[in-house]
Amino acid sequence: MTFTYYTQSKLVFGVGAEAQLEDLLKENHATSVLLVYSGEYVFDLGIHDVVDRAVRNLGATLIETGEVVPNPRIDLVRATIERAREAKTDFILAVGGASSFDTAKAVGVGLKYDGDVWDLFTGVAEPTDSVPVGVISTIPGSGSEVSDCAVLQQGHDKRALENRIVIPRFAIVNPEYSRTAPYHYQAAAVADLAVGFLEPYFTAKNHLESADRLLEGGLKAALVAGRRFVKNPDDLKNRTELHWLSATMFNHCFLATGSENDWTTHRLEHELGGEFDVIHGEGIAAILPSIIRYVSRRQPQRYAQLAVRVLGADPYDDSEERLAAYFADYLESYFKLFGLATSLHELNIPEASIEHIADQVTGGGIRTVGNYLPLTRDDVVEVLRLAY
Repeated sequence: MTFTYYTQSKLVFGVGAEAQLEDLLKENHATSVLLVYSGEYVFDLGIHDVVDRAVRNLGATLIETGEVVPNPRIDLVRATIERAREAKTDFILAVGGASSFDTAKAVGVGLKYDGDVWDLFTGVAEPTDSVPVGVISTIPGSGSEVSDCAVLQQGHDKRALENRIVIPRFAIVNPEYSRTAPYHYQAAAVADLAVGFLEPYFTAKNHLESADRLLEGGLKAALVAGRRFVKNPDDLKNRTELHWLSATMFNHCFLATGSENDWTTHRLEHELGGEFDVIHGEGIAAILPSIIRYVSRRQPQRYAQLAVRVLGADPYDDSEERLAAYFADYLESYFKLFGLATSLHELNIPEASIEHIADQVTGGGIRTVGNYLPLTRDDVVEVLRLAY
């Protein structure tokens, strides 16, 4: 329980927060800005005009790429690094959600590395510096706007880089900007948001009781806000709640500082996303209930505790195993409310691919997955079959 907590990120939150962009760029001494985004929403919401005006007022130059796609690819990062080097880019501004932010973070560390940026994702090299990155969030859920994580894929190989160096210098969050987010993508992001409070919760080692209570409260708030989103996606007050939960949930795992986090669900989903181009949050929804059902056969305690503390189940009426099963059933029903897939066959993932996925995520059985109950290759196979 000995740790140091620090984050360099400044969060500018609320309607009209974008008005501070010029000052934020000035604070970071921006003279050549790279703008990273995807889709026409940057223009429809007026964000492009805000950025262009702020950059011009500073006398800086602007280059941009609007070619980011979900499950962002390394090819675009490599090409953008070359353009940014030619333009002597000294600040990167990303607009959107995790895909844009991950791309910007990768470009930032890639600009300060002499080799291929993919080395930093495979572990061949460690990042030592980054061109500063700022973000403007238009969809809540991933927490990437304040996180130390970037996820990219090369071909079917999806990797995560986790390093404090990539935490954005600032995040502008105007909840009005998420009003144009496509429903299915936002629904998947809200599913991911709830799970963000779960992954740090599962630890078999020493941890703080206060962290448990904070994570439980965050999960309960996320579940309530998610249900309200389904009823009325346009509700600004509720979208404000979702944006704040997103920034709180993954603020460098602030709510679980000092404990060993699990991340089983994310590691398995990254393999599915890399192989089959699944939307991240929907991949989470498809496998999480089965992970709970499988793991709770041997370690039901933490799931049972959540069923009692978050869902209000009666601990005197049921065994820990039955309480864990109730928690899994609740989450599955919750994901279905959004219209998300809750099984692998709904995502058109071939059952024959299960063995291959298990090999990939465990290195052919050399590694285990997760910390709460480390899963072997055979365990992963059983989880995925259960999810099918």
